[in-house]
Amino acid sequence: MRKRRELKGYKKIKGENDLFNHKTTPIHYQLMTILKSEIDSGRLKVGDRIPTEKELMLRYGISRSTVRQAVLQLVNEGYLRRKKFKGTFVTTPPATFRFMEGLRGFSAEMRSRGIPYSSTILEKKVILPTEKMQKRLQIGAQDEVFYLKRVRFVNSQPFLIDYHYIPYKFVPGIENKISDNVSLYYLLEHEYHLFLHHGWREFEPIITCSKEETELLEVFPSTPLLYIESVLYDKDGIPIDYFEAKIHGKFVVDVLNTQNSQ
Repeated sequence: MRKRRELKGYKKIKGENDLFNHKTTPIHYQLMTILKSEIDSGRLKVGDRIPTEKELMLRYGISRSTVRQAVLQLVNEGYLRRKKFKGTFVTTPPATFRFMEGLRGFSAEMRSRGIPYSSTILEKKVILPTEKMQKRLQIGAQDEVFYLKRVRFVNSQPFLIDYHYIPYKFVPGIENKISDNVSLYYLLEHEYHLFLHHGWREFEPIITCSKEETELLEVFPSTPLLYIESVLYDKDGIPIDYFEAKIHGKFVVDVLNTQNSQ
């Protein structure tokens, strides 16, 4: 009979017998359920380290591949986070982000819900539009566009990368006014008197992204992401903001189709 090891350095989880209550349920899924219940109940708190692969193997008498499958799924779902050379830790539960709620931007949405957030600008410059930008913004090939690329964080975790394209004739000098701590939509309204009235957004699940994007979002190349494409217009139907975004798959997106009250 295998001697039970007393494991240290993490919060204990439920007993071994809990893993085999449902013979027809895959073992990795049962392990996932146990770990998730410990997290949801608060027994395992944010920042706690879970047992290592070897420790879980010994505790439950299961294979390394089964443990890896369960842990990887919880990482992808946003319950756990791996830290190189340190282990796997409980992280902040998946957050819900509402799109199209009064056409509010990311900053306004996070503030309204009391969720800690931040942004880091990666690029901001004036460029000539691609054919796709010309079509979306209804502009010519020589009409300059303000390009903004940012990574947005929720609870200090990378949430999305967004790419904005705005006709420069509407926002001259904006590259000198926008910063990490300044809302783009605030500038549009208060500095340039551009009010977003309506728009459309398309959502598409993807699993492909660039090496830079995987590093910025801290995901593996095969991790599912949500791709969003959108154009927002003023009350006269003039395109103001064309943007694309790639959202970390662990976040829950609640899509609301509402119109700005302004």
